[in-house]
Amino acid sequence: MDLDSQVNGGVLILHQIHEGKHQYEVEKVVKSKNENRSKMFARRGDKLMQINGIDLQDLTPEELAQMLAEGNPMLTVHKAGRIKEQTEQPPPDEDTLRPVSKESTMLNFRWEMRREEDLENEVEKHEGKEKETGGAEEDVSRTQNEEDEEEEQRDLLIVTMTKTSISVVRGRGCDSGGPCQGCGRMGCTLNDVVVVSETSTVTLVPRGSGSFRQEKLSNVLIEHVDSHRYLRGQCSQKSLYVSPNPEKITIYYYKSNFMERNFRGVPVVLNLTSSNCFLRCCKDGDRVFLQVETCEQQRLRQISKSDESTLSFVFYMKSDKTKQRKFESVLHHGWFIHIVTETECVEMATLDGRVEEHSFLFIIQK
Repeated sequence: MDLDSQVNGGVLILHQIHEGKHQYEVEKVVKSKNENRSKMFARRGDKLMQINGIDLQDLTPEELAQMLAEGNPMLTVHKAGRIKEQTEQPPPDEDTLRPVSKESTMLNFRWEMRREEDLENEVEKHEGKEKETGGAEEDVSRTQNEEDEEEEQRDLLIVTMTKTSISVVRGRGCDSGGPCQGCGRMGCTLNDVVVVSETSTVTLVPRGSGSFRQEKLSNVLIEHVDSHRYLRGQCSQKSLYVSPNPEKITIYYYKSNFMERNFRGVPVVLNLTSSNCFLRCCKDGDRVFLQVETCEQQRLRQISKSDESTLSFVFYMKSDKTKQRKFESVLHHGWFIHIVTETECVEMATLDGRVEEHSFLFIIQK
C-alpha cells in the first residue's frame, strides 16, 4: 500500500451513458505545482469501476458525488495496459514511402468501362453542385462545433475535499489468460484507492455563458470577531465603519454558470438593508478600496462576468470550521474586506502570509 501525504489538485471525470449504463472516465488530472514528484492515483483514460464495492454503472453522477463526500470512500480504478511502443526506425530516404497508420474497413465497388471525357464532365458537375450547396464538409464542421459547445455547457458536480490523503493498493491484474473485459487490452490492472479527507462538500455548477444569477437573500448582522463591533455604512459618504450598534446587512446569494480553477466561495452581493446602497470593491491605479454606492437592484439581478461595473459589487463568501466568514472581491483576486481595529474603518486588504487549507477536487462532468 502506498500512502501519500496530503495532496492538492483535482481530477476531472467525464460521465457518459452507454446502452443504459453509466460510465465514468478520467478526462484530466491537475496537480499542484507545490506537490512533490510522486505520481497521482489516476491518469487520463483510466475508468472508475466501483465505489465502496458498488458498480458505478448503476449510479448517477449525483449519487457518485454524494458517496465521494461521505466517509472515506474506496474507488476501484481500471488502468488499461499500455500499448507497446514501436521501435524507432531510421529516417527514410526522400523517395521512399512507409506506412504511418492502418485501418480495417470494407470497400464496395464495381467494375465498368468509361471514357475519359465522360469522367471529366462528371467531376465538373460535382464541383458545381458543391458550390451551390456550400459543400457537405461545412455542415459537418458546424455540427461538430455545436457538439463542442454542448460539451462545454454540461453541468459540473464538484466534490471539494480539505486536507486530503490518498492510499493506493496496486497489483490486482485482470485475467491473464485473455483480454480485459473492460477495454479488450492485455495487462490491465485494477487499483483500489482510499480517499481520506477532513471535510467534504458537494457543489453543482451550471455551465454556459459567464454570469451570476441572483437566487436568494438573507438579512444578517456582520460582526467583527476581534472587536465584537458591527459593520455599518453611510451611503451619502460612500463609507463603511464599525460600531457597537448593530445594523442589518442583506446578503444576496448568486449562482454562477462558470467555474473557477480553485473554489473561492459562494458569490454574494452585500446590501445595506432596505436601501439601494451596496458594498463595492473599486480600483484606482494600484489602490484597491471599498466603498458604498447606490445601484438599482434590477441591474444586479444577473451580473455578467464581462461587465466590471456590476461585477465589482460581487464578493466570494467563504467560511471556515468556526463559521467565521471572509469576503473576497470577485473582480480583484486576493483582496478581502478588512476591519482596521485602531481606526474602526473598513477597507480592502490582502492576506499576505496566510496559508489556505490543502484541497482536492473531484469534478464530475454530467
